[in-house]
Amino acid sequence: MIAIDSFKALSTYATSAKAFLHFLHELAGILTALPATTFWVGEYGRDEIATAPEFAVADAIISLATRREAERAIRHLEVLKLRGSGFRSGEHAYRIAHDGLHVFPRLAESTPVEKYESQATRMSSGIPAVDKMLADGYRPGASTMVAGPSGSGKTLMGLHFIFSGAAAGQTGIIATLQENSTQLDRIVAGFGWSLASESVELMHRSPVDLYLDEWFYELLEVIERAGAGRIFIDSLGDLRRAAVDELRFREYLYSLLHRCANQQISVMMSQEIPALFGISSLSEDGISHLSDNVILLQFVPRDAQLRRAVTVLKTRASRHDPNVREFKINSDGIVLDEPHSSSTRRNNPPPRT
Repeated sequence: MIAIDSFKALSTYATSAKAFLHFLHELAGILTALPATTFWVGEYGRDEIATAPEFAVADAIISLATRREAERAIRHLEVLKLRGSGFRSGEHAYRIAHDGLHVFPRLAESTPVEKYESQATRMSSGIPAVDKMLADGYRPGASTMVAGPSGSGKTLMGLHFIFSGAAAGQTGIIATLQENSTQLDRIVAGFGWSLASESVELMHRSPVDLYLDEWFYELLEVIERAGAGRIFIDSLGDLRRAAVDELRFREYLYSLLHRCANQQISVMMSQEIPALFGISSLSEDGISHLSDNVILLQFVPRDAQLRRAVTVLKTRASRHDPNVREFKINSDGIVLDEPHSSSTRRNNPPPRT
């Protein structure tokens, strides 16, 4: 291994551009003959790649850059050239840690979904009435988005999903950017569950200084280590705010759901909606289109009170009950009432997905 730092500084010792070019080709000839890999390091601008002669000689070009996003600076690595070989294009996030560089390759699943055996049995949501609305539960490997305003019960529905699976012997992952372990432990204890269960893995990360790339790779590692069958992501809004751009966020989410579908891992995701009433759309970025199932939680005014209600808006390749159902939250979790009146459905039409 030979590292020359800074290679760019060598050009200042040349008497002319022609002399430097002669030196460059002579050096390249010597290094090619040696059984060694050479790294030339230098602080070059992006425009110099097309004009500086050393880039034409190099077999590979790797660009490191720092880009400011709001109040954060995000480091990116990009392979611009690799002679005689293919490489993964695009920007790849990296961090500088005490043990060196940690690189997170861009997660991109461009190949078609592999053919796999689809299980005929349905999975319970943990809420019998919701299972009935979903035509006896979720399909294994399906993705479900639970959307609703703050306080409508999105996290609780995700906990029902995870702990129902744990009771059936399926390992579940709670990947949260909302509550920390102390807060979540207090929440689950109120419904008779426990995070100490061997079938439940908690992956809590702060949304502050979050690298979307790093978070997805950490989740993939936890999935493999735990052999998870269910995942609850709380919430998509926090992940979206950590993304560099909308396209990158959609690409990463699609790739995750693509992998989970191949492995028959079921995913539930929460999505907060700003509007408390009169919901007309679920998200600005069309994430609901990537989900197999879409469940809407909302508040409805009735008898001078605000009541919680649930509606199944979408189930891919399956029938479902579209009725609006009121529900209460008690020590048993989510408990559904009878179907809502037709007058309320007229006043609260289903939103666009």
